[in-house]
Amino acid sequence: MSQYDLSLCNGSVVLPDGTTKQVNIGVKDGLIATLSSEPIQADTVVDAAGKTVIPGLVDQHFHCWWGFGVETHEISTRAAAKGGVTTLVEMPLDKPATITSDLLREKLKKVGDQYHVDFAAIGGYSGGDPEEMHAMVRAGAIAIKIFTGDVAPPGMFPGTPDGELLDLMRRVKKENVTLMVHCENAGIVEAETSRVRAEGKSGPRAWDEARPWFAEVDAVQRIAMLAKVTGARVIVVHISTPEAVDVVTAARRDGADIWAETLPHQLCLDLETGGDDARLKWNPPPRSRTAVDGLWKRLAAGEIHSIASDHAPLTKIEGADIWKQNPGAGNVLETMLPVVATEAIYSRGISLARLVEAMSSTPAKILGLYPRKGAIQVGADADLVVLETEGSRVIDGQALEFYDQKAKWSPYHGREVKVFPIRTILRGRTVYVDGKVVGPLGFGKYIVCHNYH
Repeated sequence: MSQYDLSLCNGSVVLPDGTTKQVNIGVKDGLIATLSSEPIQADTVVDAAGKTVIPGLVDQHFHCWWGFGVETHEISTRAAAKGGVTTLVEMPLDKPATITSDLLREKLKKVGDQYHVDFAAIGGYSGGDPEEMHAMVRAGAIAIKIFTGDVAPPGMFPGTPDGELLDLMRRVKKENVTLMVHCENAGIVEAETSRVRAEGKSGPRAWDEARPWFAEVDAVQRIAMLAKVTGARVIVVHISTPEAVDVVTAARRDGADIWAETLPHQLCLDLETGGDDARLKWNPPPRSRTAVDGLWKRLAAGEIHSIASDHAPLTKIEGADIWKQNPGAGNVLETMLPVVATEAIYSRGISLARLVEAMSSTPAKILGLYPRKGAIQVGADADLVVLETEGSRVIDGQALEFYDQKAKWSPYHGREVKVFPIRTILRGRTVYVDGKVVGPLGFGKYIVCHNYH
């Protein structure tokens, strides 16, 4: 028997310092045991010659909608393995919403053995019992998710008033966990939605007008101020407009521990390209091409810190207008890395190392999972993705993992990608290769870790 269980050799490896070097990786007991320029003998040898090796993605914004009957953890985590995502950080928008420690434990008991990749939990918050937040952290939640007011679909998730928000952020600071905030001014959204609908408007442009960019910016401004006042660590999730990023950047200069997240469909789709297709509905809405260009510039400058999936493959309703259509951008886990990396490298001049930072190492750091996750270094979990970076593949929406087999859909159907995973390794075990998920269901582990940096 060899000293190592696995050797991944001859690949160009993206290292934590941002450099890319040809390094051989030796794995023992699920951990990276050595990095060497010399050959490494192992029980299993994987030749990555001509390919690039990156750490597995850490997706900090994942939905499975447990209890809604629109997705399963088996299907969604198969998609994750195919997409090079080795750690999922799961949102609490379940049915019922996972806003208590008892509900979190119940969920883990029922679905905890149905993950193909590793996973961590985000807890919810209920103002009726603020002490419950601490119990959720003790149950393993590494972050808490809130909405700035009632902007979630009716009955799905409670909004958090400003007074409760201040108290919550003080509690978040005390626990040294992260607060993840959906930022929209609920009053503006309600008023603008009523006006736009009364005017008879529909389509993605109407959705953009009903949930305007300045509603997002207004809420981010309030969150940024409270982050500075309380010292709480905050992620503004799924930012859709450059002006919101600028608020985060200014707040960070003033000492706030606040971070900006955006999504593939905010970077790689826009109103001008999408036309009037009512399936192009998500929250926040798709924005103008000018806004998209602004997000890319801020990503390149390091002002956007993370890219997450917001995976939410709800069935699109045939023939529905924008007001009755279900939100969501389809199977994002499987398409995120290929679409974003192809656009970044081949059209925007952004390096793969910068993407690794935004899609793996920074999410792991913000959420207390680093360096166990998010880095190719000795001692880290051997979560590795072998990438083709000069290939050609066309996304087929009908070939993606999907719960509703009759309603498969992707906004990227027909798009050519040049970057895509060809092998995904989780803790030293290949879970996806040659187009097939080969890792066993239940191999994914529940990850609990609260250390920051």
